[in-house]
Amino acid sequence: MLIYREGGAATEAAACTGCHGERGEGIEDLSRLAGQVAAYLVAQLKNFGNRERTNNNAVMHIVAARLTEDEILAVAEYLSGLD
Repeated sequence: MLIYREGGAATEAAACTGCHGERGEGIEDLSRLAGQVAAYLVAQLKNFGNRERTNNNAVMHIVAARLTEDEILAVAEYLSGLD
């Protein structure tokens, strides 16, 4: 999945792999995303983008705010299919 691995070229959103691992497995203190329900991931990305999720993660606020609706849906679908 291009957006997850390389980021959003048009929106300049950073790639997810740097913080969440190559296959969404999570690293150190950052969440495992692989296998999560797509609807949950969509909701959380939107919450980060709107700054409604308040766990003081400035990076996620910036990245999620830059993602388009289609990019959010694509990333969520991709991650939900990983195990």
